[in-house]
Amino acid sequence: MSVIQHEFLRRYATSPMHVPRLERLLDTYGGPDAADFFAEAFIGWDRACGDSEAARIVTEVISTLVDERGQLVRLTHEAVKGAIAWIAARTGDARSERIHALATLLTEVSHVERS
Repeated sequence: MSVIQHEFLRRYATSPMHVPRLERLLDTYGGPDAADFFAEAFIGWDRACGDSEAARIVTEVISTLVDERGQLVRLTHEAVKGAIAWIAARTGDARSERIHALATLLTEVSHVERS
């Protein structure tokens, strides 16, 4: 595991049990050759929004999104970056509503039958 991947896990794992989900996330978003690129980009998006909780919340949501086959769903990098910024833009109850909306929307989209 590279230094940047280790940094990603250290920043966003909320517990030791969360680490395997994040490793799977890195594998899905980065693949064997680009996991460092995704980890570095994600940390950059986190720093740019100025709200580390927003990035942690987004990792929790997207690391549990699976399709009908049980495979982790891969969003575009733009969608992940946008989700971080969208969550960071609100606090309190408004943030809670956004977290719920994001999780609901992404869960519904990830289970749409692909043709």
